[in-house]
Amino acid sequence: MARSLQATLQRRFCATMFVALALMGAWAYCGVRRTVQRQLDHSLRSTSQVVSDVLGARQVIAPHRGHMDRERFVSEFNRLVVVRDEGGAILQANATLARSLPLDTLAYRLARGGTESIVTSSWQGEPVRAIYAPAPAGAPPDAAVVEIAMSLIPLQQDLRTILLLVATTVALASLASLIGSGWLARSALVPVAEIAEQAKAISGGRGDERITLHAGLSEFQHLNAVLNDMVGRLERATEWHRRIVRDLGHDLRTPITALRASVEIGLWSERRPDEYRRLLGGALEEIDRLTLISDALVFLGRLESGGLHVERQPLDLAATVASAVERMQQRIGAHVFRYVRPEKPLVVQGDARLLSLALDQLFDNAKRHTPPGTVIEASAGATNGTIELAIEDNGPGVAEDVLPHLFEPFFRTDPARGRESGPGLGLALVARIVELHGGAARATRGAAGGLRVRIDLPRIPA
Repeated sequence: MARSLQATLQRRFCATMFVALALMGAWAYCGVRRTVQRQLDHSLRSTSQVVSDVLGARQVIAPHRGHMDRERFVSEFNRLVVVRDEGGAILQANATLARSLPLDTLAYRLARGGTESIVTSSWQGEPVRAIYAPAPAGAPPDAAVVEIAMSLIPLQQDLRTILLLVATTVALASLASLIGSGWLARSALVPVAEIAEQAKAISGGRGDERITLHAGLSEFQHLNAVLNDMVGRLERATEWHRRIVRDLGHDLRTPITALRASVEIGLWSERRPDEYRRLLGGALEEIDRLTLISDALVFLGRLESGGLHVERQPLDLAATVASAVERMQQRIGAHVFRYVRPEKPLVVQGDARLLSLALDQLFDNAKRHTPPGTVIEASAGATNGTIELAIEDNGPGVAEDVLPHLFEPFFRTDPARGRESGPGLGLALVARIVELHGGAARATRGAAGGLRVRIDLPRIPA
């Protein structure tokens, strides 16, 4: 089940804010508690100093007059002062309640030794903070240690109030972040929804349909660019398939019709052997054309889908060209093929099947687009680590403005779509195969005015 991006963003933002606020609240609470405790200890030391001054003046600690219960005493005074003798017994006290203060033996011994210490203990079921200090010089006889204690109940109540305030603040801030994150997530996703609606409205029927919403926002410029690039690829793929449906039916029907006509003519009546040979030769030529069209379609389709596997291995391109020329010479036709094979091998790292297919397409293209008797010449050589292969004819050639488009799929120089025009896949297939081998293909006018196709491939040592 698909999750909501808005809800996910809202939950994550709220959780992050809650953790951050909780940590800040805990840190603040710990800081306040530490500060209050430090102030409490400072107050105990101040009271201890006052009591020491009183005792040093050989005065007696005056007790609080009147009966006062514990809660009132703690809320109004919260200072329990006792003076202990060398045995720990209480000699003087500022209140009757103070005489029940517990004795911390370790702190008492440290005070007897002259070291002041502060400890926390329990008094009548309540926590108290007490300071033990040695009796000052001049104190009454037998006075050894001064103990001053404060109940921690008021402090704990104040800390609980502070903790409640901190928790309430964290909860309210988290609730506000939940509401704010929901608004922020909705606002952030509105452009995405609008871009999705515009993308949904793109039909692909027109070539100028692009996503333009929120293009001024830097955060969405990359998204728009990616989506528009995808739309462009889909339009090219759609156009590619549209041209296949539009053109390929006619281009396949032409050789099939010619092949059927040859077979029907051969079946109508008895003929001489040389006439059967001529009919079969024509049928074989149409079969070769169908094979080239089929190979080109399979190759381009696998190339578009990314399913083409290239098996590269060292091969002699000069021998591969010789084999392609031999195949063309075996076909019945009035064209003249010339090729002088170089003495030294021209070794490339390539796929023999694909390179042979490219050469067959080159020779077939030169044959179909030139009149009978045209000389088609192939040459191959190597310069500076590059193998240069050229296929040139002395036919009528093509216009200068047509040369840059010859390697585009389905490009045709003859809009009339004559029988010899072909589907416009041969040179496009050649260019793709050459690119897969790290080379380049280009078309120029030959020295005799015909078409010259040159292929450059990287050479490896023989």
